[in-house]
Amino acid sequence: MDKYLSEKSQAKLRQEILESGGNEVFCLGHTDAEQIVVDLEVLARGNREAVPAILQSCRPGDIIIHNHPSGHLEPSDPDLAIAGNLGSLGVGFYIVNNQVNKIYRVVEAFKPAENTTVEYEQVTALLGAEGKVCQNLPGFEDRPEQLRMAFAVTEALNRHSIALVEAGTGTGKSLAYLVPAILWTLANRERLVVSTNTINLQEQLIRKDLPFLQRATGLEFRVELVKGRSNYLCQRRLESAAAEPGLFDSEHVGELKALREWAEQTSDGSREDLSFLPNGTLWDEVCCEADQCSRSQCQYFNSCFFHQARRRAARADILVVNHALLLADLSLRHQTDNYSAMAVLPPFSRLVIDEAHHLEEVATRYFSTQVTRFAFARTLNRLRHPRKPQRGLLPRLLVQLSNSLDDSQNALYQELQERIDALTNQRQELLDRSIAELEQTGLDLAKALGTDIRAGEEIRQRLIPLFIEKPAWQKTEGMLRSLSRATSDFGDALRELLKALNKLPDDAAEATRSLATDLAGISLRLQSTADQVRAFVANAPESCAWFEITKGRIGRGEGIITRLCTAPLVVAPLLRETLMERMQTVVMTSATLTVAGRFDYFRQRIGLDELEPGRFSELLLASPFDFEKQALLAIPTDIPEPGRPGYTEAVRDLTEKALLAADGRSFVLFTAYSLLRRIHSELSPILSARGYQVLRQGEATRHDLLQKFSQDPTSILFATDSFWEGVDVPGRSLEQVIIARLPFRVPTEPVLEARAEAITRAGGDPFMDYTVPQAVIRFRQGFGRLIRHRTDRGVVLILDSRIVRRGYGRLFLHSLPNVPIATKPQAELTDAITEFFDSTKFNDTEMGDKEE
Repeated sequence: MDKYLSEKSQAKLRQEILESGGNEVFCLGHTDAEQIVVDLEVLARGNREAVPAILQSCRPGDIIIHNHPSGHLEPSDPDLAIAGNLGSLGVGFYIVNNQVNKIYRVVEAFKPAENTTVEYEQVTALLGAEGKVCQNLPGFEDRPEQLRMAFAVTEALNRHSIALVEAGTGTGKSLAYLVPAILWTLANRERLVVSTNTINLQEQLIRKDLPFLQRATGLEFRVELVKGRSNYLCQRRLESAAAEPGLFDSEHVGELKALREWAEQTSDGSREDLSFLPNGTLWDEVCCEADQCSRSQCQYFNSCFFHQARRRAARADILVVNHALLLADLSLRHQTDNYSAMAVLPPFSRLVIDEAHHLEEVATRYFSTQVTRFAFARTLNRLRHPRKPQRGLLPRLLVQLSNSLDDSQNALYQELQERIDALTNQRQELLDRSIAELEQTGLDLAKALGTDIRAGEEIRQRLIPLFIEKPAWQKTEGMLRSLSRATSDFGDALRELLKALNKLPDDAAEATRSLATDLAGISLRLQSTADQVRAFVANAPESCAWFEITKGRIGRGEGIITRLCTAPLVVAPLLRETLMERMQTVVMTSATLTVAGRFDYFRQRIGLDELEPGRFSELLLASPFDFEKQALLAIPTDIPEPGRPGYTEAVRDLTEKALLAADGRSFVLFTAYSLLRRIHSELSPILSARGYQVLRQGEATRHDLLQKFSQDPTSILFATDSFWEGVDVPGRSLEQVIIARLPFRVPTEPVLEARAEAITRAGGDPFMDYTVPQAVIRFRQGFGRLIRHRTDRGVVLILDSRIVRRGYGRLFLHSLPNVPIATKPQAELTDAITEFFDSTKFNDTEMGDKEE
């Protein structure tokens, strides 16, 4: 047996058969270089109706393993029919007994096929000047940069290498990587993953670009948008919630009923398919969660919306995901050393990362932790409702046991009741303790800093050597370590209860299975919370730890909120180990990867510098747009620098003049809400009186603001953060972008501060090596909002004179396209802006799709 299945695979297969009650299962086995099955996953249980889906889930070199509960391994006629179909796909087929100590190899394992290269001529036939894309895309423009990028992606796929590609606005980068990706996956029957940062780009790929390529090229390929688990409704948890509607506030009971009706009709089961936005607390109670999923043991496994989506993903050629989901998959693979079987995603080794300039930021956020009183309350209140003691998992378990066990099992019932009663009391003690001790932590640490805790203000402090020497921290550290142990102990006690449930007879065990699954999930969450508190007080050198204290709303009252936070100091080693060294091909692309034409900063931050020479290539493609004719960069030379007296007033006055010169049609971008609110409040009445539609971020959703802005040519939008990138406004609606100040992040943010200190210790210059490059990339994104098509024109006005007064300003300017620059005193600059608009002409008939 060991010649065909590893010991780990044999044990896993036995467990799956056991959990299915000894009935039939179909498993997909993944093989190593010796064609030994090293990992497997359940595809279907108990019937052959799933065979078509099984066939579509396989790749050459895989093995389908099926058990015969009878122990007779001779293949039946249906088995032989399956075997014939699998053999034609290069997939093996094994039959085993339930003990997994006998095997019948109906179709032997196949060696994976050699890779087939994609030729440049194939790419040109689709994407070239006379290609199918040109013939089917109205208004297609020949873009040599697009074809160069497509060739670079093709080379990375053929050579199994890493490619960095900066593709300037208008290159058409999505088609440039999709065309070779599709050709590769079809030639090699090997899936490829495309990861994006924003929903906007995901929707563009799924709803526009990929369907267009299917129509235009005539190629048949399968695409799947992969969403996170919590986007899907869990039928088991919905049933459980419906059994206890009293857990929810009265206004949410109607929503629960609507969810049940929707669950009967939907084929997708994802939140996006709903006609209404469910209450967050309600959705948290009924959505899929990894730690509360019994997988093949669940009665809904075959019809599970999440697992159906994962089966579709296993059959797809191109998977579209977001960066957070990609990191969840890579993290799980790294922890389990599993790169050949299903993790969060099906196994893959070819990856395109679009919007790659966000990779470090998303990785930092993904591996960060935060513990608050609310984290404890959310978990512990699921065990027993805070206001309705008869509600919750523990009371429900007790009721279920009472109904399921007869008088002959009274001793077992008494044992379990005592455990549940003890856990109920311990749950209340831990909840009260966590709230009290986290509040006391906030009070003690604020006192140690000599700062009062006020509503609307936040105290923030890193755990640096100078601070952790204070007596207040010594006391706090001991208290938090004890809280971590108590939380971990309570999780252990829950697991002991689950072990005791193993004594239940089969009928009672089945009746309590769903509750046991939820309790197991709660125990894991408690252990995770305990680990996070422990990580905070450990203050490891590879991480940054800090606390935040404020006064805020708690229920219907107000109280002290203390947050215990950690974040990784560097993410480059993890990205290098899980991405660069494990993937055969990685293409990272964005319109903004370089600083002053160099990839050095990006390479260093994501770990590429540590790879062997020749493993990766770089390609910098300029935008095809004619910025010399289409744009003007305007910079006042005599405006006070940010933070200096007169700066705010100068921003207000020059913004007003520039907005009138452009006749509205402007974004005014800020780096801080405080300045945004002040300038907006002072200018809005004046501009509104002149007939302009003045919009401000926060007044409506991002989508609604953009829609209003685009529909009214007099619009002016005051915005921050999310409007610096990923925003695409057509034609004349946007002809001016005003940037109030260079987008340096606040240097006292804990993670930035810790990283700057680490760079200093390593002998670097944190400002020039980290702070400035980070701001340059953000600045380039803001600049890129303006010119999105060959017929666009407009002005970018920078109200920060440091860009011409300080030496580092050259890095900002040298990172922009070849755009004319007007550097003049304020009095003359408005005339230059007016003259630009008077001298350029806009053809309203020449409109086209915008591109990132």
